[in-house]
This record gives sequence, structure tokens and C-alpha cells, in this order.
Amino acid sequence: MQIIWVSGPVGHIRKINLTYRHLLIGSCSLVLALILAGASLQYFGFRMAIEYDPQLAKQLGNLHSPVEMENLNAIYKLKLLELNERIVENNQKLTQLETLNKKLEQLATPAALKSSSPKQNTMGGQFIPLNLMDETNNSRPLQLFSNLSKLAHSQNKYVDTVITHSFNYLQWLESKPTGMPIQNASSISSEYGPRIDPFNRRESFHSGLDFQSPSGTPINATANGQVLQANWDLNYGKLLIIDHGDGYLSRYAHTQDIYVNKGDIVRRNQVVATVGTSGRSTGPHLHYEIVKNGAVINPKEMLIGLIDR
Repeated sequence: MQIIWVSGPVGHIRKINLTYRHLLIGSCSLVLALILAGASLQYFGFRMAIEYDPQLAKQLGNLHSPVEMENLNAIYKLKLLELNERIVENNQKLTQLETLNKKLEQLATPAALKSSSPKQNTMGGQFIPLNLMDETNNSRPLQLFSNLSKLAHSQNKYVDTVITHSFNYLQWLESKPTGMPIQNASSISSEYGPRIDPFNRRESFHSGLDFQSPSGTPINATANGQVLQANWDLNYGKLLIIDHGDGYLSRYAHTQDIYVNKGDIVRRNQVVATVGTSGRSTGPHLHYEIVKNGAVINPKEMLIGLIDR
């Protein structure tokens, strides 16, 4: 491309030849000049803003003094410690919940108790996920810490609720006579229900289970409760009765020795007596009964070790 330039009174003519190379160099030079001008303007502008209006400069340039940075770091460290404490607390509660679940697994709920077992708190509602990586809500570190803390707090409350329910259920289950009164009993010599009486050979009703074991064999309380009776009975011999609440009683008859007294609080699996042959008995054994709301029931419906045998 050629440019002709006419100047002066005599019409002096000048010619300028422009190539694509010249145009490219000129364009690059212009862009570079604009960039340098912008950078200079920004630099000197911030310098003037810092001198005449420091707060405006901080807002525009996101500038912080060393003291402010130190304060921010201190706040972040504090928030991080608080979050770590919540996480540690949650882990401890999860361990506690795992321990409770293991105990509950050992105390399987018999079908006879399921209809009356405590109900878990019901919950519901729309599922709204908490997106911790949402740039809109977490554009600042403090907001991210806040969201993480809320999540940890919600988990903490939920685990508290589950632990409370599990603990109450465990307490309730441990107070029901579902344990075995004798560990490794030789055999059940007489079942619950109709039978021929061993003394007069007449038809009769047997109100419990007879566990045949040697004299002196330890007898365990089958659930938590309070001793209601520990004395001599004409038919049952040395008789122990434990009240488990909710209308449940357990009876241990024909014992040799009783180690607890009326009014004592006993715990599940605590040794409370020994096998004997006192009262109306043909030999060493434990006659065991369960009473529910004043009526005897088949212990096999309750004893975990005998269910489905």
C-alpha cells in the first residue's frame, strides 16, 4: 500500500510505502503502549488512592496490612480448632454408638416384646443437600468454615438423638427377662404346659421350665430389676422373685442358697442364687417362671437362648 502526501506552497510530494509488516508492527506497538499506559494509570492511581483514601484502595485492590493478615490468620486458626473439636466429639459419639449397637446385637428382641418396644423418633422433610464447595456461598473462607461448622453441628445433634434412643432401648431391653437363668444347663427336664405330675401321677399344668443342673450351680438374674421376694414357700422351696417393671416378674424356685434380699436392685446376669432341690422337688434343678401382667407365660417366648429350639 502506498500513501502520497502533498505539502507546502509549491506542492512538494512525498510517498510512503506501507507493507503488511509495517501495519503489524504498528498495531503491536499501539497495543503495547495502551497496556503500559493502563498499568501506569493503575499503579499511580492506587498510589494516590492509598495516600488520599486508604479504605478505597483496600476495597479496590483487596489489600491488607500485615496486622490485618495476622488477625485473619488467627481467626482462621480459631475456626479450624473449633471445627476439629466438633469432629473429635462426633467421632467419640460414633464410637459410643457403635458400642451400644454391639450390645443391642447381643440382646436380640424376642417376638413377644417387639409389639411393646419403644418407638424411635419419627423424622421427615424435603432433602436439601448442603453443597460445601458452592462458590457462590463459599467465596470467602469464613463462610466455608461456617457451613462446615453447621454440618458438624447437625451431625452431632443427629448422633445424639440416635444414641439417646439406642441407650433407652438398651435399658428397656435389659430390664426384660430375656436372658438365660443358667448358663450351659444340662437339659430341660420339664417343659411349660400340661404334664403328668411327678408326685401323684395325675394330669397337671407346669407353669415354667425345669433346668436340670447339679446342686450349687449359679443362677443368674435374667434381667435388671428389684427383688420382690426371697423366702421359703411350701411348694417352691427357697423362692426368689424379681420385679422387672412393665408387669414382668421372674421366679426362681427350689434354690439351695439365695444371695439377695427383698428390696435389692439386681443387674442382668448377676448371680443371685444357686440350684438346689428345696420344696416340692424330685432332684436338683431350677424351676423358672416368667409372669406378665399377673399371668404366667411360656419362658421360651422370652429367653433368647431357647427361642426357635
